[in-house]
Amino acid sequence: MFKKLLLTIALNAFALFVVQSFIGADKFLITAHFPIFAYTCIGIVMGILNFIVKPILSLLSLPFVFVTFGLFLSLINMFMLYLNEYLFSEIFTPEIIGITFIISGGWMTYFIASILLSFVNSILHFIIRK
Repeated sequence: MFKKLLLTIALNAFALFVVQSFIGADKFLITAHFPIFAYTCIGIVMGILNFIVKPILSLLSLPFVFVTFGLFLSLINMFMLYLNEYLFSEIFTPEIIGITFIISGGWMTYFIASILLSFVNSILHFIIRK
């Protein structure tokens, strides 16, 4: 169980790095004095949110998921990214932890980032399982 949690955190951190490299730092920015620490902390929070909040949202929006043939799940992923960014910009302020996580560019950046995160995580999980 603990090994799986650590693996999920590491995969989330690497997926965030890939997404930031693909989208660019002007729209998807994660900075800190120690970048590995920043990606790891954001990966931890993302893992916790995906473990606790995402199943609840998925269950509550099940009719919309069926009607849209699963496309509504991308909106849930966008909300999870927004919630993660909100936590790191408002609650875990950069003055406290020293990590800046900013997504700018509107809903299209959230959509592209959520699709890329899902895609990269799927590929990484497929590679790890083999």
